[in-house]
Amino acid sequence: MNTDFILGIIGLCGGILCAAADILLDFKGKGNKKYGPAGILDTNWEKMAPWRFKASIWVAAIAVPMYMMGCIALYNQLLKGSAVVAGVFGICAVIGSCGTMFIHTTLCYFPIMTKTLSAEKTPPETVSNAVNALYRAMIVPFLTFWLLLVVGLSGIVIYAIWANVLLLPWGFVMLTPLSLVLAGLILWMINRDIFGELPAICMPSVGLGMLGLMAALNTLSL
Repeated sequence: MNTDFILGIIGLCGGILCAAADILLDFKGKGNKKYGPAGILDTNWEKMAPWRFKASIWVAAIAVPMYMMGCIALYNQLLKGSAVVAGVFGICAVIGSCGTMFIHTTLCYFPIMTKTLSAEKTPPETVSNAVNALYRAMIVPFLTFWLLLVVGLSGIVIYAIWANVLLLPWGFVMLTPLSLVLAGLILWMINRDIFGELPAICMPSVGLGMLGLMAALNTLSL
């Protein structure tokens, strides 16, 4: 069996696992309210079990290398059609994926810090200021890595399909991370009660997993 096919399927599973890690961290349930500077704190953190945030870090630590294997497989497929496209994709994938654990772990720090400090009877203003200081320190690299992973990789794959570097139907454009993020946002705007937080939470990770699926299916087209 083709190695890229196997890596692509592993990447797909990694993306789904990443989505599970995102749910453990970020699915807060009904009645949640944002508060604090920039609205980065959530009232429902106090109701959420501490194990969820720790488990989210562990699951992401397993999932990120897995979906990166899907990116490696897609890089190999792109390389057969265009060294330039493959090179740009590889750079975005490596830099963005190196930042994924940074992004995810840092977001897990917020509720862990909040719950720990609150349990120690730390004044709410001090808790808010501590989390806000961490937020200000990480927001620029956070956005940079997110844009590389979601927008950068999606743009390259869309171009590759359009230019026949990847031998996939045009409909696969809708499975790129950016397309799925936009689809999730539209669903959330249509009916927040039905779709809730899940589309926004899961779609980027599912989209990264879809890159592995594209690599696997592209091997069957060669």
